[in-house]
Amino acid sequence: MLEQWGVPLAVLGMLLLTLLMAAVLSRYQAYQADARVAMRHLHAHAAELVAALADLGRVPLSRELRLILRSEVLATYRKIRKLNRRYPGIADEIENAETALNAEGATLAGGVGRMDSEQVFLETIAALDCLISALGRGGTLQPIPADVRAIFRRELGERRAEAMSRYHLVEAKHHDGRGNATRARTHLMALLQVLRQRGPSTDFVRELYAEAESALSGLNERQLNSDTGVSDADAA
Repeated sequence: MLEQWGVPLAVLGMLLLTLLMAAVLSRYQAYQADARVAMRHLHAHAAELVAALADLGRVPLSRELRLILRSEVLATYRKIRKLNRRYPGIADEIENAETALNAEGATLAGGVGRMDSEQVFLETIAALDCLISALGRGGTLQPIPADVRAIFRRELGERRAEAMSRYHLVEAKHHDGRGNATRARTHLMALLQVLRQRGPSTDFVRELYAEAESALSGLNERQLNSDTGVSDADAA
């Protein structure tokens, strides 16, 4: 009887072994696919931080914040290398990240400066938003205490409010000088709204808000005097 079943049992055994190997291969391929997705996400995360820091090269962020972000970039690239040592260009990216981390110096003095063009303004705001998001979602590889995250997010929020103020105040003054009070008022109203909604509740942001309110009040007063035919000398 066993001799009669010998061949069928051997075939069944080979079939089961084939199915087992196929299952193992399928799981390995799924693992490899998940690893590739994870590495792409990690690389995109690091690339976003590198680009944001480059766009904010002249913005006076604290040295502590820059070191945390540079360290996050380096940790991310090292994580990618751990997953795949042959990941394209990873050795050079690690070397560049180490160089950038070691090159961080003292905090720059002064404020964000003038936003020389709308493009510079938009790039600055986008870079700040990127860093605020990165520190807010808790997705950093490095463990950062919640209170430290809050401090850094407040710092970035103040720089964002300052960049908004420098751009909109200059634009308002420009349009006011050209006699376009409506465009000037639009910039000032937009600034006040964003400071209320996105600005952290700090003395620095409150000072920016007061500056914007003063500019809007002066614009409205000049417009009222112009509409009623009162000259600046008469108003004084």
